[in-house]
Amino acid sequence: MRKPVLLATAKSENIIEVTISKDFYTSPKKLFTLYEDDKIICDIEPVSKSESQSTFIYSLLLNDFIYVPGRKYEIKTSENYFIPLDISFLAEQEEFEKKYRFDGELGAVYHTDKTTFRVFSPFATEVLLKIQRKNSDRLEIYKMIPDRENGVFSIDVEGDLDEASYLYSPTIFGETKDVVDPYSYSVGINSRIGYVINPEKIKSISTHDESLPPFSDPLKAFIYECSVRDMTSKTSIPHPGTFSALSLDNQAKKGEPIGLDYIASLGMTHIQLLPVLDFHTIDDERPKDSYNWGYDPYFFFAPEGSYSLNPKDPYSRVLELRNLIGQMHAHGLRVILDVVYNHVFCVEFNPLAVLVPKYYFRTNHDHSSSNGSGCGNDFESRHYMARKLIIDSLMHLLDFYDVDGFRFDLLGILDIDTVNKAYQAVIERKPEALLYGEGWDLPTALPGDKKASISNSHQLKGIAFFNDRFRDIVKGSTTSLSVKGYLSGDTNYIDGFKHVFLGSSIALAFAPLLSSPLQSINYIECHDNHTLYDKLKSCCQDESEEDIFKRLKLCNAATCLASGIPFFHAGQEIGLSKEGLGNTYNAGDEINGFDYDIAYHRKDLLLFFKDVIHFKKRFFALTDSLKDVNKHITFENLDHNAIKINYIYDDQELYLIFNPTKQSFTYNFDDYVNLVFTDAGNVEHNDFYIRLAIINGLSLNIFLKNKRTKR
Repeated sequence: MRKPVLLATAKSENIIEVTISKDFYTSPKKLFTLYEDDKIICDIEPVSKSESQSTFIYSLLLNDFIYVPGRKYEIKTSENYFIPLDISFLAEQEEFEKKYRFDGELGAVYHTDKTTFRVFSPFATEVLLKIQRKNSDRLEIYKMIPDRENGVFSIDVEGDLDEASYLYSPTIFGETKDVVDPYSYSVGINSRIGYVINPEKIKSISTHDESLPPFSDPLKAFIYECSVRDMTSKTSIPHPGTFSALSLDNQAKKGEPIGLDYIASLGMTHIQLLPVLDFHTIDDERPKDSYNWGYDPYFFFAPEGSYSLNPKDPYSRVLELRNLIGQMHAHGLRVILDVVYNHVFCVEFNPLAVLVPKYYFRTNHDHSSSNGSGCGNDFESRHYMARKLIIDSLMHLLDFYDVDGFRFDLLGILDIDTVNKAYQAVIERKPEALLYGEGWDLPTALPGDKKASISNSHQLKGIAFFNDRFRDIVKGSTTSLSVKGYLSGDTNYIDGFKHVFLGSSIALAFAPLLSSPLQSINYIECHDNHTLYDKLKSCCQDESEEDIFKRLKLCNAATCLASGIPFFHAGQEIGLSKEGLGNTYNAGDEINGFDYDIAYHRKDLLLFFKDVIHFKKRFFALTDSLKDVNKHITFENLDHNAIKINYIYDDQELYLIFNPTKQSFTYNFDDYVNLVFTDAGNVEHNDFYIRLAIINGLSLNIFLKNKRTKR
C-alpha cells in the first residue's frame, strides 16, 4: 500500500504549505492548528487551496510569528493528525547565519580519560549519541546537551574511547536519523560509521620533515599530479592501488624505478595527489570492481577506505596515509592534497544536510539548488559554519598528515573571503605551503565580484590559478581537438605565446590575466580532458610519431621554463595516452593506470624531461628574475615565426630559441655564445663558443652568454 503524503513546510515567516494525500483524506480541510512544543499557538484557515490528481495543497497565512530553531513545530488537522513542520527556510536567512556560530572544536575530541563530542545542529529538538566501545557488544546511548545560543550539542563520555565507533541520532522536524559525524577523523567500511581516534598514535609516525630541502619561493616549485591508485595499479608492487603500495621504495621493473622511486627520479619538488579524502562511489570491500578519481566527496577529515589495506580497521587508512606522506618527504618531495570543498556527491544522504537542512548548500533566489559545479549542489562557503568546516579540515590535514599545500577543485565556486581566510590560516601554520586551484567562473549563485575565480585574482594575492590561457595557446584548444596552438604548429599565436610565457601578467596581445607570475600554474595537461599526446595526435594527424614526440618535448620545456609555477600530469613526460578519451574519471585501471613499459621504451623523452627540470634548477637565478618579467625578459621574432627569448640577469644572459615549424634556419648572434641545451637535452661540458647557430625544425636550443667572459 502506498504511504500517504502528509507534509507541512514553512515557506517564510508568514506562509505555511500543507500537502495531504487524497489517499489519506478525500475531502478538503477547512481548519488547521499550529503547535509549538506541544502547545497550541493558533488556529489557521487556509487562504488558498489547489489540488493535483493525488494531493491537496493548502496555503496557510500567519501574522507576526517568530520561529525558534530547536523547538518542535507541528500542524494539526481537524482530525487530530499532527504533521511535523519543516522550518528549514530559516537556514537561508542572514539572521540565522549570524546567530548560530561556534568557534570551538567539533567532532570527537579525544582524551585518555574522556572524549568530548560536539555537533552543530540548531534545528534539532534532540540529539542522541550512540557509542560502541572497542571490543564491546554493548551499545551506549547518551542524550547530548544543547546550547541553544549557538546550535551545538555536546557531551563528555568518561573512559578511554580510543577506537570506539559512534553515530549521532538527531531529531529534526519530527524525523530521527542516524548520521556519521561530518568531523569524523576516520570512518568505517563504506563510510557507515565514525570512529574516535587518538591523535598521539597518528603523530607517533614521523613525517620526515628533516629530509625536505629548504623551500620558500613558489617559482622554484615543480608540481607532479598523480593518483594514488594509478601510479601502482599496473605493477607487481604489493597491494597495488593503495597508500601502502605508493609508499614503498626500492621498487623496479626491468631495472628501472617504478612507483614512488619513479616520481622521485624526475626532479619534482611537489607531488599533488588526486583526492585521498573519503569519497562515495567505490565499494571499500571490492575496490577493483569500480573506479573513480574521488571528486565525489563524502567526508572531509577521513581518508578514503579503498586505498587502505584494511578499510574495516579505523586506524589503517589514517596511519597509511600519514606514512605515505612521510615516505614522500623522505624522498625530498612535498605533498599537495587535492581537496574538493565545492560540492558533495549526494546532498540528500549527506550528514551536513541532515544535521542542518539548507544551511551548507547554496540556493538560488527561487530556493532551488545552485548548480555551478555541475554536480547538483554548490557548497555555501559564505555561511560561518560552512567556512569553518573548510578551514578546520585544512588545519586537520596539516596537523594529522603534515601536508605541504592544497589544490582546490572548482575554486571559483567558493567565495573570496573564505579562500583568503583559509590561505591565512594555512600560511600561519606552514609558511611555505602552496595553495592554488581551478579559478573557472562558474554559474553558481554568488555575485561575480565575490567568486574566488581567476578574474578576481587581484583579490586573492596568495592563491595561484590553473592558467587555461597558457594551456590553450601552447598546445591548442582543449575542447576542439583539431585546433592547434603555437607549439603544435599554428605560429599565428606567437604573440600570445609571449604573453603566457610572461605568466599572463603583462599586457601583450592580451590583457593581464593574473597579478604576477606567482599566481600562474602553467600547465597543458592535467587529469581532466585529453592527454597532451592524444591532443597532438589529433591536431597534427599528418605528422610522424617522431615529430609528435618533438612537439611534446617543446610543450614540456615551455611549461617548465615559462614564468610561473610548472605543473605536470603523470605520464605527460613520456606521452602516455588515454586511447583518445577525455574525462576518464571512471574509465578504470586499464585506461588510467601508469604504464611503466612505455617509460622504459621512451627513455629519450624521459631523459629530456629530467634534463629540462635540471636545467631550470641549474639557472634558478633565472627564476628570481621572473618576478620582474618586464625588466629581465625580451623577445625577438625569427624566421618562420620561430621565437627567441632573452633572459638577462646578473652577469649572464640566456637565449631560448623555440622553433615549432619544420623549417630549419640559421641565426647570427652579436657575440659568442655557448650552446647549453638542445632538443636532445643538456649539453655537457661544451666549451665551444659560436656566433652562427643552425636551428633545426621542431627544436629547442638554449645558449648562454657570460658577460664576464671575453671571446
